[in-house]
Amino acid sequence: MIGVEDLAALGLMGVALYTDLTTMRVPNKLTFGGMALGLVWTVITVDPRWFGAAGIALAFACMFPAFAAGKTIRAGDAKLLMAVGAFWGPYEIFETCAWTYILSLPFGLIVLAYRGRLGNILPALKAGFRKVTGKQSKDDPEPELTKVAFVPCIVIAALVARFTEVLSFQ
Repeated sequence: MIGVEDLAALGLMGVALYTDLTTMRVPNKLTFGGMALGLVWTVITVDPRWFGAAGIALAFACMFPAFAAGKTIRAGDAKLLMAVGAFWGPYEIFETCAWTYILSLPFGLIVLAYRGRLGNILPALKAGFRKVTGKQSKDDPEPELTKVAFVPCIVIAALVARFTEVLSFQ
């Protein structure tokens, strides 16, 4: 059954989907507002009271590596997952993050193929690896990265995690 927290999270993701597809951004007002609203909701309705904060923290912990390792997931995408985590808590957001990682490779490859940018994958991976390991020199050329509106992948991952039992950790 769909609850108020589901409607709120779906509403957040719907607005984020629109803004990401039209402007390639997920606004901070939306994500931070969603986190605040989710925290208030879980404090009022959920026991234990830390449930929403745990969802935010776990979404951050799951998404930070992808952000730090070359911005494959941008900050707005991670903050959107944190806002959803405020409503859904740690278990559902962990499943959502897992599905996001599972779906991100085929999603990214489809977008890159559609844009004719598949040839840029290997140079981008090499540059990201050098950056993460600290072996990047000033002479290394930076590959041109392709921005991808990633919220569609997050929305699909969230829907699969929340409304199916395919990958359930509870």
